[in-house]
Parts: sequence; C-alpha cells; structure tokens
Amino acid sequence: MSYGTPTWIWSVAVDDALYVRGYNGQSSTWYQAAVRQKAGRIIAAGITKEVRFEPVDGPINDRIDAAYRAKYSDSPYLQPMISARARSATIRIMPRETPAP
Repeated sequence: MSYGTPTWIWSVAVDDALYVRGYNGQSSTWYQAAVRQKAGRIIAAGITKEVRFEPVDGPINDRIDAAYRAKYSDSPYLQPMISARARSATIRIMPRETPAP
C-alpha cells in the first residue's frame, strides 16, 4: 500500500465530522486518489490517523461552505473553496477501523 505524496488540504469540521475539498474540483489528483482508494492517512494537530474517504453531496455543502467562511474568512482562496467546482469535490474523512492485535 502506498500513501502517495503528502498534500496540504484545507479542512473544516461540521457536526463533529471532518470535511475537505479539492481546490481544483474533481480534477484534483488527491481527490481522484481518495475516491479511488477510499482510504488513506492524515496528520492533523500532530496526530496521525488511518482514515476512510467518502464523497458527499447535497445540503450539507451549505453548512460546509459556512464553516469554510468562518475558518478561512481572510484568505484569498476562500471563494474558490466555496465554488461549485470545489463543492463537487467534497470529501468526508472518517476514522478507519483497525483490527485488534
């Protein structure tokens, strides 16, 4: 199993779930890999976790947009991250169950 090249991504939390988006939409290399492999590894706040990736769509995207606005309000990249292109590449990140030793 290969985790590929580490990639910096913008994340937001909504209702205790973590979401990320592809800046370049569904053509983002990491988005395509996440959808294809459905799993990976993230490092956040100094903690490494094995995770599952699940594409999302629908009304939750409005709440994800609000979370991006609140967290990244001063960034020039905010508008692209709440665009239709990025919304189409929204992923929910969930902990992956690991087998007991």
